[in-house]
Amino acid sequence: MNLTIAFVLIVASVVVGIATGCFFRIWALVVLSPLIAVVAAIILRAYAFGMMAGVTVIAICLAVSQLAYFATTYLRYARDVSPHDEVDGEPGEVGEQKIRREHK
Repeated sequence: MNLTIAFVLIVASVVVGIATGCFFRIWALVVLSPLIAVVAAIILRAYAFGMMAGVTVIAICLAVSQLAYFATTYLRYARDVSPHDEVDGEPGEVGEQKIRREHK
């Protein structure tokens, strides 16, 4: 039963991280990380987890939540930041308009 509770908390943290990455900026993690830790601590205490097991599960929940956030934001914005725009010499979609022509 304890392993199931830990697994559910970790999966819920991943879902929260993905949802945060889809809708909010990184500053939302400042609010959500302590919230995840407190909720996980309450649930783990209710199911009589020990101190070391509880701290380990909470640390894993926080880590996977943040990794899920960063993975989601990377996948959302990876197309906008392409190193190929700089390599091939062609201007990207966002270019400087006040650059003088080199060849007149």
